[in-house]
Amino acid sequence: MRLTSPAMIVAGRTGEGKTAILRHIERECEHSAVIDPSEMSMSYVSNSDALRFLTAIGADLDLLFQVLWKHVLCIEYIRIRWDVDSTQKSRNIFTRITDRFHRDERKKKAINYLQEWQGKFWITMDQNIKEITEAYESKILAEMGGEVEKFKAGGQYEKRLSTEKKSELVARSRKIINADQLSELHGIIDMLSIADSDQTKAYYLLVDRLDERWVDESIRFKLIKALIETLKSFRKIKNLKILVALRIDVFERVVQETTDISFQREKYEDNMIRLSWTKQEIKELVDRRIETLFKRKYTSASVRFEDVFPTKIANKDAFDWMCERTLMRPRDIIAFVNEALDSASGHATVSNAALRKAEGEFARKRKDALIQEWKSAYPALEKMLNIFARKKKPIIEFRELVTDADADAVALDLCDPSFANDPVAAECQIYVNSKGASPLVFMQFLVATLYRSGAVGLKLDTSEPYVYSHLNQPLVSRHLIRDSTKIRLHPMLHAAFHLHEV
Repeated sequence: MRLTSPAMIVAGRTGEGKTAILRHIERECEHSAVIDPSEMSMSYVSNSDALRFLTAIGADLDLLFQVLWKHVLCIEYIRIRWDVDSTQKSRNIFTRITDRFHRDERKKKAINYLQEWQGKFWITMDQNIKEITEAYESKILAEMGGEVEKFKAGGQYEKRLSTEKKSELVARSRKIINADQLSELHGIIDMLSIADSDQTKAYYLLVDRLDERWVDESIRFKLIKALIETLKSFRKIKNLKILVALRIDVFERVVQETTDISFQREKYEDNMIRLSWTKQEIKELVDRRIETLFKRKYTSASVRFEDVFPTKIANKDAFDWMCERTLMRPRDIIAFVNEALDSASGHATVSNAALRKAEGEFARKRKDALIQEWKSAYPALEKMLNIFARKKKPIIEFRELVTDADADAVALDLCDPSFANDPVAAECQIYVNSKGASPLVFMQFLVATLYRSGAVGLKLDTSEPYVYSHLNQPLVSRHLIRDSTKIRLHPMLHAAFHLHEV
């Protein structure tokens, strides 16, 4: 990974190798550190009564969350750059940096910040986060402690507040959570970018496991958004590369959760490395795994896919046929190969019948995995897929879905309170609750979402081929979905619905 590359987010679907890439960098690069969110005690933030009150009344905590990330990233960089592991080393580094800038009035606030933390750069991340949060809590309680106490007492106090009172409290919170500390940290980043004269070594900070439950769901996606916003500030440090592994469904939920119009998906494309695999790369991976397996069990000779699997199935090359039933990622094809070998019942080769049997089990598991993968962003995905069970065919024309009978059947499935966070279910509610409303918009949202998840391919025009989110553009605007658009269930899922193309 080149230090000069603007990319800082390794984005991909489950099973595409994001964590493997970060682990490889950690092994190969001498100066690297992995930041595990579960070790950051962000639960302290989510459990703070003062901060929960501000969240409940609609106050924006984004600046506070950016402060937490900037502070953690600055400290981790200083640790690995100067090998800080004690109070004395921490103070020595502080002296080295401040001596260089003590006459620069523009850096005064940043120097004061460093002075406050000079003996603490070596303490654990969770202690740092706790100290920063406690400082904000004290200020909030001093400003509106009575309101926080009423909130703690329960009874949904925040819902009984008038709009005017909430606006007043939000305005008061802005005086506490403002850009001052961010400005101080930005000054520190400036100083670090100048102070480090040794540009011969590369330093890596690696952030992983953001898709796990490392903090309460009420703030997890806001914290991830704040991290993404923070990353660009660190480009000034030329010998530092920060890489964040992020599942694309999690990024989708981050976009859904934010009401900040400045946070747009397109703005972050240049910061992302979108993982993708070619068929040749996947074939090489499969060949290596099969060779290892057969050398261990049967023979020391070189064994490849062609030696174990049939040449053709359904008049297609067998490997191509299997790849068509995946989202072109290692986890899928490895799971399919393993399923086929299990279906072969201990035989050294896989028959067509065994491969067909494996397809059914693989499709069922892939369907469950796809629904689980997108559960945070699109909790109603399983219900959306029911259109294929209802139609009993793998290819549907969009015009079939906007008839009153079909739209109403889908609406009955989607109008469920448990789908409150699903944008398609939200559009469905508008359709159901608006007298005389057309189902067009919510059905367009539904199809665009199925495409986004990888569940379907779309033929947008009769003269064009089918496009898929894992092979072509990751998003399709709903406005491009018209009456003549054909919606094809991904072949990976055909057997799960007992469907076959004629």
